[in-house]
Amino acid sequence: MTLPPTKAERMEIRKQLGNRSIPEPRVPPLHRGPDYLTAHACFACRKSWKLSEDSAAVCPQCGKYAHFMGRAFKAPKMSDKEQWKKVETLWLAGYRFFPNTGWREVEPYPDRLREVDGFIRCNPMHPFRVQD
Repeated sequence: MTLPPTKAERMEIRKQLGNRSIPEPRVPPLHRGPDYLTAHACFACRKSWKLSEDSAAVCPQCGKYAHFMGRAFKAPKMSDKEQWKKVETLWLAGYRFFPNTGWREVEPYPDRLREVDGFIRCNPMHPFRVQD
């Protein structure tokens, strides 16, 4: 009495007959886009978008310049004019919004617009301030 072929043997027979096709390994397509998107904001529209650093920084809504804010920027609500004015004042003074994981002892940005002028005076060498 002969034993039936094992599963591996049956698979080999199917491969030889052409009844069993083995798919090629799936190679995912290479990522050709930017490494990451960064936040850009339009102060006129009070909106923020994640745009490529390679793309033209233009507001998609009004066509004005979209300002580079940094990777850690969290846009305020569109209706919160005070917070948008605070963000714009900080941006005009050279401050950007970067992740602060390595800078835990750095003074955080002010919460209110009325505190911004004092913050700028007291922190001229803040690590998140870009040099002109």
